[in-house]
Amino acid sequence: MPESYDLVVVGSGWFGLGAARAYIELHPDQNIAILESNETVGGTWSEARLYPGLKSNNMLGSYEFPDFPMSEKIYGVKPLGHIPGAVLNRYLTDFAKHYGIFKRLQFNSTVGVVESTESGWTLTVTSPKGERKIQTTKLILATGLTSTPNIPQYKDADKFGKPFFHAKDFCKRADDLKGVTNVVVVGGAKSAYDVAYAMVESGATVDLIIKPDSTGPVWIAPRKVTPLQHRIDTILNVRALSWFSPCPWGHEDGYGAVRRFLQKTAIGRMLVKGFWNMMGNDVLQRNQYDNHPELQKLKPWYPVLWIGSGLSILNYNTSFFDMVRDGKVRVHVENIERLAPGRVVLENGDALVADAMICSTGWKKESTITFSGLDKTGLGLPTDEMGQAKLSAEYDAKVLKEFPILENQPVLRSKTKKSAEPLRYYRFMVPSAMVAKRNFAFAGMISSVSTAICASTQGLWITAYFDGKLEREAKTEDEIVREIMLHTQWGKWRYPCGYGASLPDFVFEGIPYVDMLLKDIGVQNKRKPSFIKELIEPYCPEDYNGVLQEYRQKQGIVVK
Repeated sequence: MPESYDLVVVGSGWFGLGAARAYIELHPDQNIAILESNETVGGTWSEARLYPGLKSNNMLGSYEFPDFPMSEKIYGVKPLGHIPGAVLNRYLTDFAKHYGIFKRLQFNSTVGVVESTESGWTLTVTSPKGERKIQTTKLILATGLTSTPNIPQYKDADKFGKPFFHAKDFCKRADDLKGVTNVVVVGGAKSAYDVAYAMVESGATVDLIIKPDSTGPVWIAPRKVTPLQHRIDTILNVRALSWFSPCPWGHEDGYGAVRRFLQKTAIGRMLVKGFWNMMGNDVLQRNQYDNHPELQKLKPWYPVLWIGSGLSILNYNTSFFDMVRDGKVRVHVENIERLAPGRVVLENGDALVADAMICSTGWKKESTITFSGLDKTGLGLPTDEMGQAKLSAEYDAKVLKEFPILENQPVLRSKTKKSAEPLRYYRFMVPSAMVAKRNFAFAGMISSVSTAICASTQGLWITAYFDGKLEREAKTEDEIVREIMLHTQWGKWRYPCGYGASLPDFVFEGIPYVDMLLKDIGVQNKRKPSFIKELIEPYCPEDYNGVLQEYRQKQGIVVK
């Protein structure tokens, strides 16, 4: 007989742990398993993905579960300190143990196939002991957005003869990098900077290659921004500032009139543009890109308004930009023509000596998990290709009517690609055809700067949804489809230089998203002690401490 569970959670990163914690606390007597493909918890912060110098973008206090504070006494991180990767792994492990998750974890267990059945789901799981089947009534997939590397294919790659891998394996391949003197790093995102920094720290010289038809160098900010010296990792969670970001669920914060003024009037849009120009110019001036010809190559190509959650923070012990100025990191805005033995040949003819090549080239949104037994709608919407095209055109028009500022899109350097369908899920968690079944949800299929807050809130929402306890939800297929279309079609217009065209991408939208989920659940979303603080004090995880207990009390759930 196959193993059988009431709930299986796949993945033990932030979102998997958040989902498991909420469900376990409210269903302590049910049979629950958490499957993890790695040997440790943490997802991005699992031991296998750590390397010297790796730190979080977030600083202490903004990257922790609401009711499990990362105290300085226990974890040794100082105020305004970025959190080392090893500390985050320890913290997430401690969280899993504290809330009864760890004892339910099965490590080295990779889910390959998910089959829909009359009683729920059958999973095909591979582990060192072989392949086995697992049955479960309910299923949460929390494998996240950074599981499947996107590795470019280069001409004559087989002739390179040197270590060549994705940044995901930077830790695993550490032995291959010992003693190297010249390393090529491909990519313009923060992870590329992290790898380049680590290699220079180890004594190598780095050639950083940024494709000219990409979205360009990352927007990366100092710890504090604006003339008022706000923390960059928390200023994005200030409610009043979220009004300046056009968002279809923004009204969930209760300030729809202010948002309509800012988005629908000429004066309002002028204020919005001024806000974003101020934010962008502040970062550009502080980083002094124009003071050195090599640094100019790292100056972002597009206004910060359009960037999305790829926005990052300078969290290094020493200056990364000094490494560029000193020639230890050499920047090339160029395409790679081919690889040769120990060389990376660029289209301009330059042949870069390379003892190793590391690709920080992002992730595939497509999961490696295969679904079977689904109806013809699958994970998409109940419409054919022509119907989907009609819906997309309809909601393009709706988005631009609601947010006219989005019509003036930036001109991208990247080549026009055939647009793929974005992830279209209800509340960014449940495929439309599965809403009524209440037995399946994705957790963490969003890219957000408010990871910890979103992870805990999504986890509780999924539990309430599974239990049929949401106080507010779309009831008909038409309602579900129309809400999904508005929320997902908005993304491509809002963040064309980020992930918006393919998946949910949140910057200032994170707190309004949490507002929406908490109102669905029936828990107070405005959690500050005064009106003024509600508007201008950043929301941090600690503000949501007690949400799960409030929900439990509201539902009259007594935990033994």
